[in-house]
Amino acid sequence: MYENRITHLEKQHEALDKQIDTMERTGHFGDMDLQYLKKKRLQIRDELADLRRRQHEHDQEVGDDE
Repeated sequence: MYENRITHLEKQHEALDKQIDTMERTGHFGDMDLQYLKKKRLQIRDELADLRRRQHEHDQEVGDDE
């Protein structure tokens, strides 16, 4: 039910991880840019956690009906 959105967000989170890591490693970044990307990554992580929780609850409900 939530698989496609979860997969999409996981890819976005991974891409942001790589981008942030590269910026920090090279030192080529503005503080505001890095702060924005870290905030975006955190928002994605929170949304992933929520979707996974809802997916688990849905799976439990479906399992109870069988």
